[in-house]
Amino acid sequence: MSKKKKQRPEDLPLEERLGDTWANPFRDLKIALPEAEPAKAPEPPPLSPEERKKQQLSKEDQALLAAFGGGSTNAKGEVISLPKGPLLTFTIERKGHGGKTLTLVRGLNSLDTAAQMELCASARTALGIGGRFVDGMLELQGDQRERAAKWFEKQGFRSRIP
Repeated sequence: MSKKKKQRPEDLPLEERLGDTWANPFRDLKIALPEAEPAKAPEPPPLSPEERKKQQLSKEDQALLAAFGGGSTNAKGEVISLPKGPLLTFTIERKGHGGKTLTLVRGLNSLDTAAQMELCASARTALGIGGRFVDGMLELQGDQRERAAKWFEKQGFRSRIP
């Protein structure tokens, strides 16, 4: 003999709990919503030759820009700017970590939490090391200053190792 499990009223569907006295008025209702079309941004009008000339820098300005590291120019004289991400500083720290060396990456606190976590995960994978975010600062295991600086520059960040 097997025992039959009692069904509690909460386990039954709503229609069975209420019986024949109640009918769901929305059972046969079918609504089809039209798909919204994505809004397209209008393309800017093409520049006239005079406007293009105004946007090009003079040779003196190009020399100044190159001297101060603000970018370089191509064959047409147009400015090619360097990636302008946040400036990151890479330092090492040993105190308070049980004698272990940590590389601290400062300058990422302007990113939101989701972007910080995604960046941390991709840095750990690319560099093959452990790391975490603490108070808007990325902590990487070991002395990884040069390797991390090269990787972050490839990602579009500016870096500085004091």
